[in-house]
Amino acid sequence: MGYRSALKDTQYVIRNDVRPRNVRVEPDGTVWAEFRIVPARGSVSPNHPVFVLAAGEAHQGALPQPVPAVPEDVPGWNCKPDPLGASTPAEFVDMMRRYRRWAGNPSFRDMASRVGVGSPSRFCEALKQDRLPTFALLNAFVVSLGGTGEYFQRWATAWRALDGQAPGRPVMLMLPSAG
Repeated sequence: MGYRSALKDTQYVIRNDVRPRNVRVEPDGTVWAEFRIVPARGSVSPNHPVFVLAAGEAHQGALPQPVPAVPEDVPGWNCKPDPLGASTPAEFVDMMRRYRRWAGNPSFRDMASRVGVGSPSRFCEALKQDRLPTFALLNAFVVSLGGTGEYFQRWATAWRALDGQAPGRPVMLMLPSAG
């Protein structure tokens, strides 16, 4: 029996403890990402995406809602928060709050349904604290608000710089370039 027949008609779910890879948002708002999936065991929440493999292809049971396009500011007005301006984890989380407001202040439930993973309460809790969210949550957060790959790169860079300043971690120093 080949691996395709062994996997056929088995239900799978996305693991909650893994980071999505290769996340991108299409111009029509469709969000694409790669996730590690595992066989579903026991009952699965109706809001949790379920996949059934048939003939080696994945079919998702609960599809994420499309992310509505968020218009950019008019030239000369740059109101979109820049995460690279954050110098502490508290400022970074404040930038996340500001980005959510800039994107129209969608409900946490809408944000979670747009990416098809996580829960509304995780977004809410992350914005109540003054510490960095997990990288996976940050990724889902930015994508759920219509962030492009280029904009997520800014968030990821800021997150990595501040993560190096966390207690027990090596300090990252930004040195001016020579020349």
